[in-house]
Amino acid sequence: MFLLISVVLTLWLSCAHGQGRTCDFPEIKHGSIYNENRYKKSFPADVGKYFYYTCEHSFVTPSQSLWTRINCTEEGWSPTPKCLRQCFFPWVENGQSTSSGQTHREGDVVHIVCNAGYSPPNGQSSIACGESGWSSPPECRRVYPQGRCGPPPPIDNGDTVSLPLPQYPPESAVEYKCQAYYVLQGDKHIVCRNGEWSEPPKCLGACVISEEMMQQHNIQLKWRQDRKLYTRTDDNIEFTCKYGYRPTTPNHTFRTTCHEGKVVYPHCE
Repeated sequence: MFLLISVVLTLWLSCAHGQGRTCDFPEIKHGSIYNENRYKKSFPADVGKYFYYTCEHSFVTPSQSLWTRINCTEEGWSPTPKCLRQCFFPWVENGQSTSSGQTHREGDVVHIVCNAGYSPPNGQSSIACGESGWSSPPECRRVYPQGRCGPPPPIDNGDTVSLPLPQYPPESAVEYKCQAYYVLQGDKHIVCRNGEWSEPPKCLGACVISEEMMQQHNIQLKWRQDRKLYTRTDDNIEFTCKYGYRPTTPNHTFRTTCHEGKVVYPHCE
């Protein structure tokens, strides 16, 4: 009986001691092991095995080496494989920081001192480098008293209806308009609230149908003889083959739509 108990105890100790003697495939966020597709099928790995891993662009290993070695041990992977975000800190306009021009790693905290009349976003004098980048934009913004706003933000291919002012009181509204053939998307008015403007609209691009483009596809406008046509987003355009050519794309492609400055052309040969 004693012998049986001794054998069972020995087997139990052996199994217990043997647990954790292999390492599962290391799932590395923002990183991968060397030649991953080749070696992945060899896991779990035995104690004593080692691999090298690297990180994606904008991420770095704790050792900052291009390839870092990890070893399978009784306790698991050593060192623990991980990839840390890198955040570049630019020169701060209207402010200063001892970190200007430097690259920081995930977890680092940077302090910003803004010039008189300027403040960091949300009034935070410190920002942190995290997995997604800086917790707030590394900049100093103009501070206007009593919730006032500065000039309205510019937009591409559009402008405000009235000339911008240096400052606007709270709840002021400004109207935008787009250039010819551009279509305004969003509310044409923005409002000043708590010292910030609401989101401005966008001006969606116009399409230019030129003689050169039609020549390349052996097509022409179906109902017009123009050599160049400007059309707005969501407008329909109809083409037909030039004399002596036949369609090589489906019939429905000869009636197309301008979409934010882009047109898919039919083709004839």
